Amino acid sequence: MTIKQANEKFEILDKRISNSGDQPGNNQFTNGKDLDSADLIDRAEKFLEWGRLKSGALDTGNGLFTDSCWNMCLDIYLCGLKDQQVTVSAIAHSSGIPMTTAMRYINVMAEQGLLQKSSNPADQRMVFVAVSEECQAKIEKLLSNAPF
Repeated sequence: MTIKQANEKFEILDKRISNSGDQPGNNQFTNGKDLDSADLIDRAEKFLEWGRLKSGALDTGNGLFTDSCWNMCLDIYLCGLKDQQVTVSAIAHSSGIPMTTAMRYINVMAEQGLLQKSSNPADQRMVFVAVSEECQAKIEKLLSNAPF
């Protein structure tokens, strides 16, 4: 899947989420404020585990069943909930995809306002990454409506 295709899918999902409240009788989506941090962490970890299980069961080594951008974004979100700073290189390394591809995805997500990058004051070679407030709200909306 290309970055463009991934972004298109994210935009479609975002529109569905945004429009779901406009449909008569559709009160399924909440604003995500009903869950505390522990619940959000639990749901995010379940999403990640489900993705790994799905990929492990169906992927034949070509990456067709991975959700690299979503997984990286969710990992970064989890680190934020746990008050852990995470570096760009750590997320790229843990993503399981080639480092250059992961770095490119991270840069695109930052350009689109989903992620925020900041320099480590103690070591200018290191760059921290966090989800933006807008991205955090969208993730929490998804997590609050997760089926598990």
